[in-house]
Amino acid sequence: MHSIKLFLRLVPHVNIRWKLTSLAYVSTFIQLAAMMGQPLIFAYLIDHVLIDQKTEMIATLLFLSLGLALTAVVFSLIRSGIFRYLGIMHTLDIREVLIQHIRKIPIPEIEKNGAGKFMALLGYDTGTMGNYVNHVIVELVSQLFMMLLAFGVLFSMDWKLGLLAAAGLPILFWLPRIVKKQLTQHIDHVRTHNEEIGTHLLECIDGSREIRVYGLEQWERERNQKMYKGLVSSSTKETLFRVLSHQSSSFVISLIIVAVYWVGSHQVLDETLTIGLLVASVTYLQNALNPVQAINNFYAELQRSEVALQRIESFLHTPPEDLAARNEQGRAQDEDDPIYAQHLVSAASVNEDTEASVDVERLQVSYDGVQILKDVDLTVKRNQTAAFVGRSGSGKTTLFRTLTGFMPITSGIVKIHSRTLQELNRQELNTKIGVVFQESYIFKGTIAENIRLGDLKASDEQVYEAACKANLKELLEQLPDGIHTVVDNKGFQLSGGQRQRIAIARVFLKKPDILILDEPTSALDRLTENEVMVALKELMRNKTTLISTHRLNTIIHADTIFVMEQGKIVDQGTHSELLERSGLYRALVADMDKQENPQEQLESIPVAAGVEHE
Repeated sequence: MHSIKLFLRLVPHVNIRWKLTSLAYVSTFIQLAAMMGQPLIFAYLIDHVLIDQKTEMIATLLFLSLGLALTAVVFSLIRSGIFRYLGIMHTLDIREVLIQHIRKIPIPEIEKNGAGKFMALLGYDTGTMGNYVNHVIVELVSQLFMMLLAFGVLFSMDWKLGLLAAAGLPILFWLPRIVKKQLTQHIDHVRTHNEEIGTHLLECIDGSREIRVYGLEQWERERNQKMYKGLVSSSTKETLFRVLSHQSSSFVISLIIVAVYWVGSHQVLDETLTIGLLVASVTYLQNALNPVQAINNFYAELQRSEVALQRIESFLHTPPEDLAARNEQGRAQDEDDPIYAQHLVSAASVNEDTEASVDVERLQVSYDGVQILKDVDLTVKRNQTAAFVGRSGSGKTTLFRTLTGFMPITSGIVKIHSRTLQELNRQELNTKIGVVFQESYIFKGTIAENIRLGDLKASDEQVYEAACKANLKELLEQLPDGIHTVVDNKGFQLSGGQRQRIAIARVFLKKPDILILDEPTSALDRLTENEVMVALKELMRNKTTLISTHRLNTIIHADTIFVMEQGKIVDQGTHSELLERSGLYRALVADMDKQENPQEQLESIPVAAGVEHE
């Protein structure tokens, strides 16, 4: 069975908890054995007590039957409780494995697929796998055990009836296979539709402002209806094929029971079979065939489980980002790069105390078949500030993402403190580099907890000190609980500038040697930007800083300025040097100057007759 093979390949990722699992299965077998003993007691009651009128045994037999029923109930409770616990724990096990793998795969892979795919993977698929391990497999094993036990008893009572019942098994097992292809196809379609709907609904929530301000409610409803159409169709067809499989099996079982009654009735009339044994035979026949029906009913669950297991396995085979891959597989794959191989030859002669903090040689980066960075060369010395300027789409953010290990390197060398990214793992790189993104994420919790992400071992005093350095002191004094004030999802109560200053405070705690600042103030108004820049200047002190910003004052005072265009560094130098020789740089500076001095630009506009500027 394909689902079993898939599960066995995923077993190393799950803690089976063998002692509890064994206890649960033993309880299951005891419960089934107790249930299977009752028909024999009733057969004996009919044939040897009622017919022979041995009334003194009635109470004993009925109490024995009741005892078996009570035993079945007790062990059913035990097995159900254990399997429920195991189901939850196994779901959490595989979910944690998937989350850890999400932390290894390239960031662009996450951004490209959207949150919906991963929510379906972490929610629906892990839940389906937990259900498969602790419900589907358990029921299959239980039903197979009951079927074998029932057939064994049935053959011992009357081999002809047992043979007649066994003759129908191949038909019962074959029937669900008729609709296997269609059922699997529609189950996969339902799963895919649910994944797309999850992503779409997240868009609807995140885009609430746009939908409301543009009056797009009707557009949203029409879009939803179009999207749900495929789900409704696939889900309906899945149900129809599942019911068809179930009802076909039920009809065949009814035919077999009628045949057993027909043969058994003639045996009773011929006095070769007692009435009690006929009643017991039919009961055991149902106990033998109903598991087949139950297994067939689980057929749709098996197909659904196979789809989920395949998706989990496929995701776990998603290649990790370069840093994580080197962590797990070594550096052999990078030695195929001729530039890296050349670096290895001369690696022994590299001076660890070199003045360069960041050194990039002939860097090329491609993603999804598109070349983004082309032969980038740059060097940033220790404690220098390097500014990166260029039009939108020139490759600044991609360069920064490459330096932080988020983008895969196609070829070339990136060295951080004389060690290549090919030599570093994620943890080592994280200790060297601190990043402030254009928009920083605030987690639900206290302000202190959010700042402490820079150093989880930091004390409250250290957190408060970092907050003050990030220019948050005034805010904290206004809050009733100070750094222990709770903020909601994405820091809803905070302004954009306050959220950025929390991100800056994190980096203060982290104390990295190298800072990467990717348009950290672009989403802020001018006054708030000034406040954030005060914190950033304090953060940048005595650190190697790579910054992309539209703030002219910061760029002017940078030690080196790199001008980027179409994925290349087309020029570099100081502000005065670039003004003299780079037309592109002069155009970028003029544009930034207009943004920083809008009043001067306004005054340069000719005034219509009779109209004066205020």
